Amino acid sequence: MPTGGAQRGETFEQTVVREVREETGLEVSVGEMVQLRSGFQLRVEVAHAAGYTGGGTMRLNPMEILEARWCAPDDLPEGLLESHRRLIEASRP
Repeated sequence: MPTGGAQRGETFEQTVVREVREETGLEVSVGEMVQLRSGFQLRVEVAHAAGYTGGGTMRLNPMEILEARWCAPDDLPEGLLESHRRLIEASRP
């Protein structure tokens, strides 16, 4: 799942759009907040649902993403972090 930090003055929603584009080449629209929690050293961790808009072309940044593929929420790959499974489940309508 694409992740990253917000830049100064950037909203969480803008961060989601930028990070997904940088890491995958895809354009997304940002949905509701799925999780908000405190992280390491007073960092705030925010997770948003996002939907593919049909824009962009899948091209992975190999420094960030090792593998990407489309799969149904009920058919997630083996080895996916349990925390990521929970976020995917929480973002389902």
